[in-house]
Amino acid sequence: MAVCSLWMGLVGVERLICISHCLRCYVVRTRLQLQQLHLGVAASIMPGGRTAHSRFKIPLTIDDGAICTFTKQSGTSKLLQKASLIIWDEASMAKRQSIEALDNIMCDIMGRPGLPFGGKTIVFGGDFRQVLPVVCKGSRAQIVAASLRSSYLWESMCHLKLVRNMRAKSDPWFAEYLLRVGGGTEEVNSDGDVRLPDEVCVPYTGDDRDLDILIDDIDPSLNENMSNTSYITSRAILTTQND
Repeated sequence: MAVCSLWMGLVGVERLICISHCLRCYVVRTRLQLQQLHLGVAASIMPGGRTAHSRFKIPLTIDDGAICTFTKQSGTSKLLQKASLIIWDEASMAKRQSIEALDNIMCDIMGRPGLPFGGKTIVFGGDFRQVLPVVCKGSRAQIVAASLRSSYLWESMCHLKLVRNMRAKSDPWFAEYLLRVGGGTEEVNSDGDVRLPDEVCVPYTGDDRDLDILIDDIDPSLNENMSNTSYITSRAILTTQND
């Protein structure tokens, strides 16, 4: 019988740590496992990780009823048949059609059309409070319709919620603040925007040194570690734009 579960982890619950422990369990038992992630950046974090589009040959443009672009005689098919566990993290960002495409092909190659994913054990991870599937100029209803929650597979999944924020356990106020923002209960202004607390912001003045001030505030030890490769490669400042 298929074991299809969804780990819904809030920001900071260290879902990847849970996934790593799960993988170690399977490695100890010398069983083949596959780990897939929806994003290339996330895939690079996990040993042996691949993006779902790369591993499952999911079409970039996908509609209802689509299937993955590999055959039953391919190496990918043989690998999936042998795997005892498949993990797909950040599944909340994937369009439901991508996950349904995997279901269609797994039922075919496993020869068990009556079971989700052909009876293969699959663990999905994600957080619907974060980034949802991208629908070009889509309305709220269209985005919801494109998400995994609107899939026929949703009811066949065992839903497990990871609720304790391990990353911010020493700062319960911030953990609660993130929950309010993600849950849509934080107070907003007249434009519908959430105002960030002053203590988590670096003031912007329009001065040429604003970028240097930001870097110094985020990473005050940067100058002392410029020649330390491991230090540099383990830190980053993310931006929402490519400026």
